[in-house]
Amino acid sequence: MPILVLTIALQVITVVHVLRTGRPMWWIMLIIFLPFVGCAAYFFVEVLPSLRNNPAARRALQAARATVDPGRGVREGALDYERSQNIETATRLTEELTKAGQFDEAIRVCNEARTGFFEDDPKILLALANAQFAAARYPDVIGTLDYLRDKNPGLRAADGHLIYARALEETGATQRALKEYDALAGYYPGAEARVRQAMLFKKLGRTAEAQELFAAILKDARLAPKHFRRSQHEWIALAEKEKG
Repeated sequence: MPILVLTIALQVITVVHVLRTGRPMWWIMLIIFLPFVGCAAYFFVEVLPSLRNNPAARRALQAARATVDPGRGVREGALDYERSQNIETATRLTEELTKAGQFDEAIRVCNEARTGFFEDDPKILLALANAQFAAARYPDVIGTLDYLRDKNPGLRAADGHLIYARALEETGATQRALKEYDALAGYYPGAEARVRQAMLFKKLGRTAEAQELFAAILKDARLAPKHFRRSQHEWIALAEKEKG
């Protein structure tokens, strides 16, 4: 009996998806007369490809895959790096090692890849700074990113700039951190930089400036497109909480 109920529920869900998304109606016949085969075929032919093109769904699939096989990213990255040692494979392996918490190995791979012509490569330097930040080596982060800025003066890397500001804050250089957050606010694509700046104002006792910035962030969020509010939900919610 439970299997029958599950089968019917699966058919109903799949048929509703067919109707809502405008898929060919012949799918409904296949789902009704061949329940498990039809539902499975529909998922792999119609649903899965669309999920891969959806950023949020893609992140969810990646998170699910990481839960089922947490070492897969590191294994695949290590194999690619072994096959061909270059900046692209080194960067990918470093990112996977950092996500896996293997910070020392991530830093080692970066330093190994920084040879000759690629010593000043922005990709590998940013990957190195991210690994150093994850390992709480904040002075090293500042040194790496100062070096990156010196060697690539025209480069704009929003994520790198953000961890530079955060590393300054972590080392107690709060005035420099505020300046970097302020510079970031002009081009950072999300709300995080401004929220972190407002939180630092609050931590330093500059309450009026913090409240003014939190209010501006929340006003901009209300006027922003729905997709922005959805993607920045975490930071908008934090701004609401901190503003009180």
